Amino acid sequence: MKKFLLVFAAIVITQCFTQVFAQTKIGYINVDEIFALMPETRKADSTLGAYQKDLADEYARQETELNTAIEKFIKDSLTMTAAIKEAKRSDLQTRVNGMSTKKQDYSTTFEKEKEKQIKPIQDKLLATIKAVAKENGYNHVLYKEQAIVFPETDDITALVKKKLGIK
Repeated sequence: MKKFLLVFAAIVITQCFTQVFAQTKIGYINVDEIFALMPETRKADSTLGAYQKDLADEYARQETELNTAIEKFIKDSLTMTAAIKEAKRSDLQTRVNGMSTKKQDYSTTFEKEKEKQIKPIQDKLLATIKAVAKENGYNHVLYKEQAIVFPETDDITALVKKKLGIK
């Protein structure tokens, strides 16, 4: 009877450990590769490139206007009274300082637009990864780039690409 209980306990313990270990399935994915291949990413890149060019063109136009005003001031300063010269110099200094602020504002504006364009794409990719993981029984999905060794059979990159319609 003791032997039977001992064998039974060993079988139960073995089964418990087998189930615990069998339930953990880890997948790996190359997120950067998929993100770069998504059509939405290409469209966002194109839109952001045009937006960045527009901001750069506007900044260049304002900078040209400021440089023209500075050249005019230098040229006309010989005929100006001291009070007018000081007022114009102060105005130009304010405009010069404003240009560095505008550069930062344009950079911030661009980053906000980039976030607005990219976030929905990232959300779609994450939802697809979660769906593929659930469909295939993966409990965890890790970045492939961070793993040194992993079983190639657990690479779900191709599955996610297929679900997104990427070839």
